[in-house]
Order: sequence, then structure tokens, then C-alpha cells
Amino acid sequence: NSRGANVAHTNTQLSLFCYRMGPWMGDGPIVRDKPRVRKQYRDNKYKVDKYPYLYEGFSTIDDFRRKYCPSEILDRGNFLNCNQVPSIDDGTLASRFSQFVRDYTGLDPFDVHLFLQSSYLVFPTGEPFPITVIYNATDAERGWQEVALRKGVDIPDGEMTHGRKITRRFDVGKVSDGTKRKICRMLALDYCCLNIELPEVCRGDGDG
Repeated sequence: NSRGANVAHTNTQLSLFCYRMGPWMGDGPIVRDKPRVRKQYRDNKYKVDKYPYLYEGFSTIDDFRRKYCPSEILDRGNFLNCNQVPSIDDGTLASRFSQFVRDYTGLDPFDVHLFLQSSYLVFPTGEPFPITVIYNATDAERGWQEVALRKGVDIPDGEMTHGRKITRRFDVGKVSDGTKRKICRMLALDYCCLNIELPEVCRGDGDG
């Protein structure tokens, strides 16, 4: 209608690519009552199997959580609180992630975080969706407030869609500049098409 707006929320590419590792969950409790999600895991398993080090030693989700979340939180059963504290990863997860980036070609994504975002903003014919404005999902709250202000709409307290506020599973600071630059190269189309500013580490003619 006349008060509508076609809004797309994207994410900063370097942070988006740092997706969550962990056990393959095609048979786990998280997807037990979600047949469509379970099927997606199973259909993509052959892609994940190329990188066994991503889930080795993680038989359960709890095995994985104990790599990045303090025991005093997990032992109380408050695993959601893990999202609010810094990772305790000793470098194991960061190292596995870096190995994955070295091995990954960008041609066989198996996780939503690995797909180019620009591919979601076009029709199968290649024509672009009619988008009024693009916002960064890491600051979604400000973006929605701007849309509401432009359209003369009030967002009730407590009804705001927040951006990502979950801490990373590993310390991104332990990832080398060369690894970050490879991510930028694989996601160059998004940086260009979505007019996302390159991270400083990806500017210029840096090695790696």
C-alpha cells in the first residue's frame, strides 16, 4: 500500500562469513520436530563432509558449547547465556575456521551464512527485486526506526526487531589478515553490488 516499503537487511560480509561451527545436526534434537530443516541438513551433508575438522570431536551440541562457553554457565543449564559472554575458545575453533577458509572455494555453500547475499535480491531471471532501501542487519534497530519515521509509523515498545547481538563462537581477532582477505575475495560481488565498504584489512594490495 501507500505506506509500504520494500526493505532488505544485509550484513557486513566479513562478520557474516564467520558462521557457527559445531556438530552436524541432521539427526540431533534441534531438528527432531523440524522435518524441513532436517531434510536440508541431510541434503547438504555431502558438502560438509569435505571439511570433517569442522565437527570432529563434537558428538553433541554440548561438546561444541564447552569449547566456547564457560562451564559455570553450562552446568546451570543456562546455555542461552553463552550468547552474552565472550568466547573462551583457546584458538582451536579459530584455527579450524581458518583451515576451512583455506580449503573452501566458495562454489559449494552448505550454510546460509556462506551464500552471497546479492543472490537473494534478484529474481531467477536475474532481474533485481524492487527494493526501496537496504540496511545493515547488525544495526537493524536503527534501520527499522528510520523506515518507521519515513512512513509515519510508531513501533511499540518491545516490538523492535533487533540485529545480531550474539557473541562469536571464537575470537575473530585470532584469524589472520590473509584469511580475512580471502573471504573478501570470495565475497567481492556482495561488496560491490551492495555497496558495502571493504574492511580496512581488505583494502589495497595486501599479501595473502
